[in-house]
Amino acid sequence: MVKLLGMFRPLTVSLLVLIGACSPLPVGPHPSAVSGPGPNLATVYFYRTHSSPGAATGVDIRDNDLDIGTLQDGTYFVYHANAGQHALTATTDTVATQNIKLQAGATYYIKASVVPSQKLFHPSLNVVFDLQGQSAIQNLTRLHYHE
Repeated sequence: MVKLLGMFRPLTVSLLVLIGACSPLPVGPHPSAVSGPGPNLATVYFYRTHSSPGAATGVDIRDNDLDIGTLQDGTYFVYHANAGQHALTATTDTVATQNIKLQAGATYYIKASVVPSQKLFHPSLNVVFDLQGQSAIQNLTRLHYHE
């Protein structure tokens, strides 16, 4: 009987190794948890509505001289920024700056607009109420710059 059990020992060890190799290993946080903002960041939605004036002109968006994206007509993107003072600029033929103090954990909606005037396209950035911004982005195309 002891001799018979000794013959199955290599088979048992091989089976345990095989079962251990097939079990899932922890691989870190779920990808959706990684893509969310950290506790010290603010979430900013930049958007531009459909059929806005100057529709063919893109609006380049910068944060403290860091290029963060370009809005075309009918698009939006999400940007996670450190809390604190920011100089947000919109550039077309001219430049417009919106100074804003972002708070950690807060969400902001900023509408980009373009006004044609004397052969130039003048951009603007305006902070809007949450409900207005949430409603506006529902029918826009999402761009993925910093995700």
